[in-house]
Amino acid sequence: AMSKALNFINPDELSMQCILIALNRFLQEKHGSKMAFLDGNPPERLCKPIADHIESLGGQVILNSRIQKIELNADKSVKHFVLTNGNIITGDAYVFATPVDILKLLLPEDWKEISYFKKLDKLVGVPVI
Repeated sequence: AMSKALNFINPDELSMQCILIALNRFLQEKHGSKMAFLDGNPPERLCKPIADHIESLGGQVILNSRIQKIELNADKSVKHFVLTNGNIITGDAYVFATPVDILKLLLPEDWKEISYFKKLDKLVGVPVI
């Protein structure tokens, strides 16, 4: 189950070193013994239901796109996202999934002093297996 959840690979096709490293890391955490895994691969069991919900409410899910910059209005609200391919994404609400280190790089200067976003300073990116 762990090999399927971590890499979507059958156990006989995956080095168990990967699993042991993950277990060792989790078990060193305060509540590491409470770890759990999805009952299937994350794209199907986690991401797809979220995307389906967003789309059912009239939203749009755009995959495989990189944000270059978050442009702000004068009131510091989001004006639009500029993608690395030059496309501009506008909307009423925005959600983007990215590692915390990338989020810190993309955060507009005007937001860095807002207490809500200052909390990001304490977050440390964790390598994904």
